Amino acid sequence: MTVITLCQKIASKWLLISLNVLVFMTPPTSADPFIPTFEELAPGVWVGIREDNPRNPVMGTATFVISDTGVVVYDGGGLPLFAERVIKKIRSLTDKPVTHVAISHWHGDHNFGIHPYLEAFPNVQVISHKFTHEVFNSKRIRYIDNYGTDTPNYKKTVEGYLETGKDRDGDPLTPAHRKYYQTFIDDADIIHADSQRVKITQPTITFEDKLSIISGNRTIEFLYLGDGNTAGDIVMWLPKDKIVATGDIVVHPVPYLFNVPPRKWAATMANINALGYEILVPGHGDIQRDTSYVDLLIELSNSIADQRDTLLAEGLSEDEAKEKLDFSAFENRFTGGDPYLKIFFEGWAKQPFSSAVFKALKGIPMVEIIPEE
Repeated sequence: MTVITLCQKIASKWLLISLNVLVFMTPPTSADPFIPTFEELAPGVWVGIREDNPRNPVMGTATFVISDTGVVVYDGGGLPLFAERVIKKIRSLTDKPVTHVAISHWHGDHNFGIHPYLEAFPNVQVISHKFTHEVFNSKRIRYIDNYGTDTPNYKKTVEGYLETGKDRDGDPLTPAHRKYYQTFIDDADIIHADSQRVKITQPTITFEDKLSIISGNRTIEFLYLGDGNTAGDIVMWLPKDKIVATGDIVVHPVPYLFNVPPRKWAATMANINALGYEILVPGHGDIQRDTSYVDLLIELSNSIADQRDTLLAEGLSEDEAKEKLDFSAFENRFTGGDPYLKIFFEGWAKQPFSSAVFKALKGIPMVEIIPEE
């Protein structure tokens, strides 16, 4: 697995295209890929967001809640260094221990790095949905064994681009290409080193529908509101503050639509809207302060599912119908016409969703849990 596919959500060919063709449009990068920008959303409610969502490796947002008795963390880190920086921020704000770390879903960019919490806070409890726990004990999670191992090889490939002055298609590199590729080379060693530290952290508390944590004078609810990015996504809901953190049920500015069942996903997002939140923290990307972005996701989901049903009713085969699915009404609404984001709309949304909407009709699990032998 290359750095391009660290989270197993990204179609590698599309990211390679983005690196080789439109990489020069990437925003400036920070010193390394594991630096969160912290923001306090309400008294004692903080988020740590890795800026530039498409940057490799993708890294889930961390949300934490501080009370007078302890700290509850939701999605504390996709790699250890990110988690360690969140822990450092927590310790700068309070001397109270982290009592709970919740895992939104099983994808590694949200939890492969949370083991530093157990080292820093020996009594911490780890929360997940029952489905997530089952995946952690199945062959499905074994991609962790090769996590980031191809980064050195890809670094050599990029060094070759810089040496020859041409990308993999033989096109000349611009100065901006060179700067970006040099940034990747500068990042590659830290990415590779930290990816070798990943671990599966087993939950100590699992639930199926709802779990409430009383932390001091705060009530923190973890809710399963239906299938989304996986069949076990949980959200964190703070009813007093009207803040919801969604994991990858909601990702901004371009959704992750690998193995996402459209009707169920739309229903889950409607359930999120029904909470009456005033602030929504996506699994990746910018904070949302109204329902407009989630409404757009619901519209996209229902439109593609409706198109699928109409095309099949007309007698088209699955392959024929798949080719006719039309995302054109949505692409610019997600990307703003930015050619860089259009690459990710193609690779993260259009291509995988075009397959998932048909898979959802077959009555088989979107992700099969294969038991360990």
